[in-house]
Amino acid sequence: MLSATGVPGRAGPGRPCDPRLTVDLRGAPGSVTWRLPENEPVADPAPCVVLADRAGCAEFAVLQDTLHHLGVPSVRVDAESVAALRLSATVTGGAGHGRTGCVLDLDGRRIAPTVVWARHFSPHAMPATADAAQTLLLAESWHAFVRQLCSLAPASLPGDRPGDRPGRLEQLAGAAAAGIRVPRTVVTTDPARAAAAMPGRRVVVKVVGEHFVETSPGLLTGVLPEVAARAEVLRRPALAYPVIVQEHVEHDAELRVYHVAGAVHAYAVGKRAPDSPWREEAEVTVTPVAAPPAAADAVRRLASLWGLTYGAFDLLLSAGEVVFLEVNTDGDWRWFETKAGGRAVSTAVALAVRTLHLTALGNTGPPSPLDLVDFLLLGTRTHGSGR
Repeated sequence: MLSATGVPGRAGPGRPCDPRLTVDLRGAPGSVTWRLPENEPVADPAPCVVLADRAGCAEFAVLQDTLHHLGVPSVRVDAESVAALRLSATVTGGAGHGRTGCVLDLDGRRIAPTVVWARHFSPHAMPATADAAQTLLLAESWHAFVRQLCSLAPASLPGDRPGDRPGRLEQLAGAAAAGIRVPRTVVTTDPARAAAAMPGRRVVVKVVGEHFVETSPGLLTGVLPEVAARAEVLRRPALAYPVIVQEHVEHDAELRVYHVAGAVHAYAVGKRAPDSPWREEAEVTVTPVAAPPAAADAVRRLASLWGLTYGAFDLLLSAGEVVFLEVNTDGDWRWFETKAGGRAVSTAVALAVRTLHLTALGNTGPPSPLDLVDFLLLGTRTHGSGR
């Protein structure tokens, strides 16, 4: 979870962004981090997991350390460091899973990607130059390369097929078609008109795209979901861009449910407002819970529908009924684990990536199980805080 800095204020779709709600990642230096066996062959490309992220995010640092303990080689590249990379890539044949494959020469090391996972790898994060056109070319070229590398590798996350990052409207339509309840939703440039058609005294307003806009590399401004009084939204002017207006669903519980290779890990979340994790982090409670069967079933069905190996699902429980809100395919998990005091998702993610890596190497049997010592060591690797 990216944490906001600055003083509290109100911001939301339909009103100007509040500049006091910012996430500043400019102090986090990008890097290339290798975790390869000491006896790696010199001539042959080393099979390797490739992780691409932001320097300010902790998930992949923890994942890479855990993979190293499990004997899985990896390289992590941060968006902030890509301009300094020396890269050469050769497309090859017969990588498995119906994909072509690719051999990389990255900063002088030859690797054959087995699993590629890119999260938060936005072109907006990449370093700016004095030439605007050159900046755009740099950012779009690296973003396009990593996106296509995901398609070329034997396996990729969050999903293993094209179109595995459905947008909010695709998500709502897919969930509704699957028979899962979703809030009544209108996408509009006129929030007042949409609110007039909604039941209840409150509505939810959120953006169609990402919750943060990156005005310059490393400086993010939040445009967060809000629960607003319906009467207040009725007075808002029309906008120059579309927003999502939804009914506010009264509920008994809110769940964050992580789907990892078919397994689910659930947390009950207690918060005053949708933006509380950013504005009043200390007031948010996160408690590990067993996912209700209906919630687990909904998550697995939707993950299968969208081809997701990994996804962070936000659900409500309303009088025993599951209500789907959205899935974040780049959703952070270390913030929730740290608040809850556990490491279940970190462990599950590492084991899932290890399985994909071994499958890419031709190991079609189940991976060897962790013994007790391995499990305890894995816990010490993943216990540190991160967001």
